[in-house]
Amino acid sequence: MKNMMIRLLAAAAALVLALCVPAFGLCEETEEITTIVTIVPAPDQTQAERPPCFPDPTENYIPLPETENFAEGKKVISGAHTDVYVNSNVNDGKTDTYWESKGFPAEMVIDLGQTHAVSTVAVCLNPASIWEPRIQEIAVWVSADGESYTEVAAAEKYQFDPATGNRIRIDFDTVDAAFVKVIFTLNSSSRTGGAQAAEICVY
Repeated sequence: MKNMMIRLLAAAAALVLALCVPAFGLCEETEEITTIVTIVPAPDQTQAERPPCFPDPTENYIPLPETENFAEGKKVISGAHTDVYVNSNVNDGKTDTYWESKGFPAEMVIDLGQTHAVSTVAVCLNPASIWEPRIQEIAVWVSADGESYTEVAAAEKYQFDPATGNRIRIDFDTVDAAFVKVIFTLNSSSRTGGAQAAEICVY
């Protein structure tokens, strides 16, 4: 009786094994899968590039003159600034740094180093959308000696908008100037009650 039970259990085990092995594919030959590798050469480039299928947001930016920016890197003079937002940020060539005055009116004087024929002043903020649209009231004065100034653009409210590069340009009749004074009297989006400028350019 005992031997019969052992034979029955062995037969059952063999049956289970016969049923399970094919199910798991252990007795089947595996088909070799061919791996296809496509090598795509990287384009020659020295900086990040925008794929042609994506629109260029700078196409809607307010254009700036293609001439020399006489203000970049020059000496600047202003009143008190807020926190770390110092006046030297306005002409360091970068829009991710900025100057913020402490109160109004706020004057920024740029010493051009020598006399230039100028006809445009541009004020730029960071073009990132986090810098929401705002209005700043701005006037421009010029001087030959840094003492006596003449107004070339009366105070006017200008709209800054990330969609157009968060920049404005103030054009006036060409005049010789060694010093340019930009006077801010309003900023609709200032949380600290001051003027803001990432770059002030003079052309």
